[in-house]
Amino acid sequence: MVTNSQADVVLAQLRADGGRVTRSRRIVLEAMFGLGDHHLTAADIVQGVRAVDPTFHESTVYRTLARLEELGVIATLSSSDRTTTYHVGGHAHLHASCDRCGAVLGLDLDVLAPVVDALAAEHGFAVAAGRTVLHGRCRDCGDD
Repeated sequence: MVTNSQADVVLAQLRADGGRVTRSRRIVLEAMFGLGDHHLTAADIVQGVRAVDPTFHESTVYRTLARLEELGVIATLSSSDRTTTYHVGGHAHLHASCDRCGAVLGLDLDVLAPVVDALAAEHGFAVAAGRTVLHGRCRDCGDD
């Protein structure tokens, strides 16, 4: 297993927050960091995990992803084609997803600050901006 990795940093934070560090959580996080892409499908993660442990059950990957999301370690993004991608939390940000090609942009939360502030002031509504996905078309796909 990899030591002093990005996964170790996340797992140390999880432990500090009262969460348990299990073999499954370590393997899934190491696979996510090792794959190098910021947004990964569950199938990508299963493939990465199985490169390390071919006997690792797919259902364990899904359960581990769900639990890591509950613990706030990873975040999910659902695209317009209903594909769910996962990424390690890190700094809070929102996403813009192209409805045509599926490209995902990470955006600073400040982009929505006026909307978040208005909803809070006018309706007492607290937006989970870090879980927000804006749908539209990227520059390459255009407006048509």
